[in-house]
Amino acid sequence: MQGIAAVTLNERPVSIARVAEITGYSRGYLYVLVHEKKIPFHKRGAAGGKSRLRFYESEINAWVREGWTFSPAQGDINAEAERIVEGLA
Repeated sequence: MQGIAAVTLNERPVSIARVAEITGYSRGYLYVLVHEKKIPFHKRGAAGGKSRLRFYESEINAWVREGWTFSPAQGDINAEAERIVEGLA
């Protein structure tokens, strides 16, 4: 993912729900993209060894501008991703 905008020091991370609004992708599909390292994200460690995903709007907007857009066929993929995520819960 070269060419992604740098995060400024005062930029706060946004939720995955906000990333879904920006991209038009479902939360489940966004997790698939994270797993495949196809979307800009950051992991930050938390207590108990669990890490939290962080997204920055500037990076997501740059990523969308580079050509990652929602397509009608994505709906089927989104539904499948939601089923996978529900199965993991």
